Amino acid sequence: MSELIKIPKIEDARGNLSFIEHGAVGVCPFEIERVYWIYDIPAGRERYGRALRHTTEMIVAMSGSMDVHLDNGREQTTRHLCRSDYGLVVEPGTWRRIDNFSTNAVAMVLASSPYDAEEYIADYQEYKEYVDK
Repeated sequence: MSELIKIPKIEDARGNLSFIEHGAVGVCPFEIERVYWIYDIPAGRERYGRALRHTTEMIVAMSGSMDVHLDNGREQTTRHLCRSDYGLVVEPGTWRRIDNFSTNAVAMVLASSPYDAEEYIADYQEYKEYVDK
């Protein structure tokens, strides 16, 4: 359903440097086709829940912290993201919802495919029917 991956970190007196690559030397388990940011979420709000049919994602807390709730139709778990040197890989067909954003939180999401509206399942009941097939 999900895996927490350590992202390389180069520590320096000027600050830390991290990078994400895929392929033989990279830590990302898929070819990166899309990158987007989630930010300026007001306190107490959540990002809507949804699942992607075929797309794998990696979520990185670039700043602040957030909770990612995951459901694969058989089990549910919550991961607290608060470090920019760890990425949470979310497998296709996993329902995910993000909430509990700290002030000034920024999440970077890497995806294995370009945006396609047909890829999204935005209704939880529809998701349950999809998983039961």
